[in-house]
Amino acid sequence: MSVLLSDDRGWLLDACSFINEGFRRCYSVNKGHFRCYFKKQYFDIQKPHIVSKCRSDSMISAVAHTESHVDGDARMELKTRRKRKRKRSELNQGELDAEEYHKKVRLLVLEGTRSLLESGHHCGYLTEDLHTVPTKQMPVHECQLAALCDMAKQLLKTENSEAPHVQAVNGHADSDAHLDLFSCLTENPDDCAREVTLMGETYFLPPRSRFLLSDITCLQPLIRNGDKYDLIVLDPPWENKSVKRSSRYSFLPSSQLKKLPVPLLSAAGCVVVTWVTNRPRHLRFVKEELYPHWGVKLLAEWLWVKVTRKGEVVFPLDSPHKKPYEVLLLGRFCASSDSTTRSEVCEIPDQRLIISIPSALHSQKPALSAVLKPYIRPKAKCLEMFARSLQPDWTSWGNEVIKFQHHSYFTVESVECAHDTFTEMTDADQQVDTRVTDKSACL
Repeated sequence: MSVLLSDDRGWLLDACSFINEGFRRCYSVNKGHFRCYFKKQYFDIQKPHIVSKCRSDSMISAVAHTESHVDGDARMELKTRRKRKRKRSELNQGELDAEEYHKKVRLLVLEGTRSLLESGHHCGYLTEDLHTVPTKQMPVHECQLAALCDMAKQLLKTENSEAPHVQAVNGHADSDAHLDLFSCLTENPDDCAREVTLMGETYFLPPRSRFLLSDITCLQPLIRNGDKYDLIVLDPPWENKSVKRSSRYSFLPSSQLKKLPVPLLSAAGCVVVTWVTNRPRHLRFVKEELYPHWGVKLLAEWLWVKVTRKGEVVFPLDSPHKKPYEVLLLGRFCASSDSTTRSEVCEIPDQRLIISIPSALHSQKPALSAVLKPYIRPKAKCLEMFARSLQPDWTSWGNEVIKFQHHSYFTVESVECAHDTFTEMTDADQQVDTRVTDKSACL
C-alpha cells in the first residue's frame, strides 16, 4: 500500500510498495505467471546526502524533538544563517526570493512532519535498527528512449490519420516488434502485469496501463484518442544551471509549457498537479502565467519532504544550496459544466506534506494516486505528463515514458514461489492496513 499513515498535516508514503502492488501478478509468454519487485535498494536511503554540522539541522523526528527543542533549533539555525560569508545584500534577487519562500514554509515542514515521523517509527517503517547490509551503488540502465523519439520524429513527419488510436501488446516478441510506439497509444489491457519486448528491450507493463512515447512536438495521438482526464499530473524538466551544464538531461523552457494541450485533455473540474522546483521564478510562472493560461484555478500548495530510512531529511532544512523538499501546485480546470464533479469530491486542502523515502534514481517521483483519490471522481481517468514510469489504470506520456519499466530495475521471483508469496503478502498487507487504520486520521 502507498499511504502508510495520514493526519491533518499530510501523509507518510511508501513509494516502493506502491510500485510493487502492480506487479503481484505478472505474465510472460515464456515464463508463464510470476511476480516481480522494484529493487528496494533504490529506496534504501540510509544517510542524508549532506550531513549538517548540527545534527538537529538534518533530523526532524518526534522521537528526538520536543517543542522546546524546535525553538532551540530555530534559534541555532538562524544564528548559523547569519554567519554565512555572503551578506544578504550580496544575494541576487532569485536567492532573496528563495530565502523568503523558505521562511514561509519552514515552520510547516518542522511541525508538520513531527507526528507522521513519530508514527512511522512506532509502526516500524522508519527505524534506527537497519537490518540490511549497506548496498553498493546500483547500476542504472542507459536509457535511449529520448534519442529514439528524435529519430522517430524525423521519420514520421506526416500524420497517419488511419493509424489506430490505441494498440495492445500481446507479449509475443515478433508481433510486438511491429508496434508503433510513437504515433498511437500502446496499452496493456490485462488485469495482470505483462513482460514485453519493445525495441529489443524487455519491459514490465503494469495492468490496464497506457502510454505514448513522444516529445512535446508529437502530442497529437494523445489528443486524437479523445479521452478527457479527471486528473493530470505534470513533472516538467525545468530549466536550471545544473541541467544546462550537464548533457545527460534535457530541459524545457517555461514558455514551451504553455503549448501543452492541457485544456483539450481536461474534463470539467479536472485536478491539475504540477511538480515545481524551489526556484521562485518557476513558482511564479505556474501561479501567474501557466495556470491562468490553461484556465486552471490554483487551490493548494503542497510540499514533498524527502527523508532517509531513519526519518532524517536528506538535506539540512536550512541549507542555502539544496532543500529537502519539493513543491506541488494543485488546481482545478475551470469549465462551465463542472458542478457535477464538485458534488462527488472533497475540496483540496492547502499546505499539506507528502513525506517519503525518495528514490536514488533521477527524477523518480512518488506516485500520487492514493493521496489524490478523495479529490477526484470515482473511476477517474488519470494522465501523467513527462512521465518516466507507468501506473495501473493511468495513461502516461513522455519521451522516456517507460524508462523505469525496464527489466533491469526489477527482481523477478521464481514461478514456483509466486503463489505462496502472494498469499503471504496479502495477509501481511491486511495486518498493515489494520494497524494504519487504527493510527491514521481520515482527511
